Amino acid sequence: MITTAIRRSPLAMVLTDPRLPDNPITYVNSAFEALTLYSRDYAVGRNCRFLQGPETEPEAVERIRQGLRGEEEFEVILTNHRADGTTFRNQLLLAPIHDPQGQLNGFFGLQRSVPVPDKGAQSITEDTSLQLLRELQHRVKNHLSMIVSMIRIQARREVTAESLKAISRRIEALSVLYDELLNTNATGDSDTNLAAGAYLSRIASVVASLEPRSSIRLNVECDDISLPVDHAARLGLLLSEFVTNAFEHAFEGRDTGAVDIRFTRLDDGTVRLIVQDDGNGIPEGYDWPYGAATIREQRDRAEHGDGRLDTTGHDRVPGVGGSIVTALTDSLGATLTVDGAGPGTRITVDL
Repeated sequence: MITTAIRRSPLAMVLTDPRLPDNPITYVNSAFEALTLYSRDYAVGRNCRFLQGPETEPEAVERIRQGLRGEEEFEVILTNHRADGTTFRNQLLLAPIHDPQGQLNGFFGLQRSVPVPDKGAQSITEDTSLQLLRELQHRVKNHLSMIVSMIRIQARREVTAESLKAISRRIEALSVLYDELLNTNATGDSDTNLAAGAYLSRIASVVASLEPRSSIRLNVECDDISLPVDHAARLGLLLSEFVTNAFEHAFEGRDTGAVDIRFTRLDDGTVRLIVQDDGNGIPEGYDWPYGAATIREQRDRAEHGDGRLDTTGHDRVPGVGGSIVTALTDSLGATLTVDGAGPGTRITVDL
């Protein structure tokens, strides 16, 4: 589940699952193998305590136990042992991963080797690189929580090859984000904003690359707009849903078509994302992303005679993609407008 960007990270990363006996490791990246000299095959399935040894400080071990029991985010520096018996000072940042209901799903850790500080030198916990490390950990933890939420939504429906493919696509959208984050950190830029226009352009290109019909064009026009990283991440996931939905459903029975993407800032400061296709439009009786219209709603449409659909007070069950779209829109505090009367469909997100 961890993206390619995380696998390439120079920071040692580890995931554990406290729902399993003894909270075993479920994932480590290549940097963990390089730091500890333990292979991924050896580490996965074991508790992290195999890194402890004769020189590991008991007080540091107790701090880890307290942090895990309290399900809290914490930092500790301790002496660990590599597979060849050599020691290193390990700066460990550990954070719990909770789902929206508050249930603990895992622990996410970042590790790096640090030198023994000289007396009178600046505290290692106050240096700039540590602040960047904490920021990256916070971002990754939040986005892992989003992935957990998506999988839970998907799991409520039948799990199929297509549903697993959809989960992979959503995670791929986050992998583009981590590429951007790691490039930003590599330049030493500690700004919490991201060039959202460039990021959304890359998302669109990644999704379009999976479309086998080359005759369906994708036109992208994104202004140079910076947004907070978490806002950009959610917009990227929304864009992935919109473009994928257009490719899968807008052009049924057709070999040609176009999807246009615009990302702009309005005069009042509002950021607007528009995804518009010239396809078949949304089928009558379906109010995407909220689900199929009820019989009462369809009667209301017929009575008005103008295509208007009054959805006030009516409960419907959206599909998986619709559930994710509404959840992401709500989390952004954004306004979602869908015009599917045709020709084609126009989706607007105002943030």
